[in-house]
Amino acid sequence: MRIGVFGGAFNPIHNGHLTLAKSYSDSLRLDKVIFIPTAVPPHKTAQYLASAQDRLNMVKLAVGDSPAFEVSDLEFKRQGKSYTYDTLTELRKMYPDDEFYLIIGADQFLTFHYWYKYEEILDMVTICTSARENEQEKNSLYDYVKFHTEMQKKCYIAEYPVIKVSSSEIREKIKKGEDTSSLMPKIVYNYIVEKGIYSV
Repeated sequence: MRIGVFGGAFNPIHNGHLTLAKSYSDSLRLDKVIFIPTAVPPHKTAQYLASAQDRLNMVKLAVGDSPAFEVSDLEFKRQGKSYTYDTLTELRKMYPDDEFYLIIGADQFLTFHYWYKYEEILDMVTICTSARENEQEKNSLYDYVKFHTEMQKKCYIAEYPVIKVSSSEIREKIKKGEDTSSLMPKIVYNYIVEKGIYSV
């Protein structure tokens, strides 16, 4: 199988995440995309971070019964920070004969060589990213790959439209009492409102 791996804080998950996953699933003919919420994001502070259980629940609600998507709580079962290398190592044991495509945002892509055991990650997956903002950002992605030559045969830069929305933007709007139901699945928005997440 060809498996997409989409990890992140998903704090909260939104339409941009879902559109990106669907675009990769279609263009790369992936058999499935596994969403893996991070229990303890290694590069994010705990401030404004919803609980691991709430973030997992929101992703499950967003994915619903889609046959193309799955949700894994793999990183919640480990102690300490959620390093991508450790997660991929476990996935490789679960799917030893399959191909993996790691979906990451442009900002993460541009710091990839700082990731824990990034060279080992490149041995396990093809890195997939897409520019979120503009032509300048897209050029910066290609320049990054040219400079880090070890990535040239191990990455895929998409050029399809990306919804311009971020989790931090959504959190700020919710904190101000603004309606963000158009930026995420309605079922996720209702969950956030009912639980009072990000409102304080």
